[in-house]
Amino acid sequence: MDRTTRWRSVVGPPRRRHAGSRRPVLLAGVLALALGTGLPGLGAGAAGARAQDAAQPPTRGITVIGYGKSSAPAETAELQLVTSQEEYGPPRAPDPDATPGAEEREAVGPVVDGLLAIGVAEEDVEIVVSSVIGGFYGPGGPGIARIDVAVDEPTPERVDELIDAATVGAAEENLVLNLIGVGYAVADCAPLEREARETALEDARTRAALQAELMGVELGEAVAASDVPINVGNAFGAYYGELAPTQVACAPPAPAPTGGSPVSVPPFDPTDEAEVNVYAQVAVTFEIR
Repeated sequence: MDRTTRWRSVVGPPRRRHAGSRRPVLLAGVLALALGTGLPGLGAGAAGARAQDAAQPPTRGITVIGYGKSSAPAETAELQLVTSQEEYGPPRAPDPDATPGAEEREAVGPVVDGLLAIGVAEEDVEIVVSSVIGGFYGPGGPGIARIDVAVDEPTPERVDELIDAATVGAAEENLVLNLIGVGYAVADCAPLEREARETALEDARTRAALQAELMGVELGEAVAASDVPINVGNAFGAYYGELAPTQVACAPPAPAPTGGSPVSVPPFDPTDEAEVNVYAQVAVTFEIR
């Protein structure tokens, strides 16, 4: 027996090269059986749904997005002032024997005194000390503390006065105000939200009427509508960058984290009125008669 014969007797007869071709045929048979018996995802139910979708004609309608806004004078405001070291450098090392936050509160004492001197009640001022604020770097050095001021019946002039007093007080300790935010609020947001939606629906009908005119069709009644979310965080990104605030009056809080924002209200704009603005975006579908 030669070496070739001995090798074949050990490992068995040589495999037939065309044996593997049975697998595609077998798989095709399984698919055909599945389509006939209705296995989940492959059966007659899925095939029937596709056939039904193909048989349905496209919806005859016009869909547009309407935009609405409502405003009201603010009843209250929250002013947030982030104080930081004037010079860029590492955070100040705390005294191991000191009470946590005591040094930061002492440093912003002149800021608080300046606010109290122009009529702010002591109970309306809160000093917030946190590692999040200490890790924030603005144009200057790291953050020291955030001073929150509650304001009743705010006006642009009163907010400017508070900011000026805080700026002068911070300078006494070689500190600067790196971030200034203000959030305006009203006690009841429901009327503003309703007015914004009504305006958005009216705007949608106006846009749809123009679309129908351009298409040469007659506009029918509204048959469907859905909210279009407004990402407030993106609007503030130009000012705060990744540290966009999440809390806005009369708006649901954003579910996404902000990367450790030291503020939770919108940026202060000295040209804005002291009022609450509510926005609405609604996608509305009108039938074509």
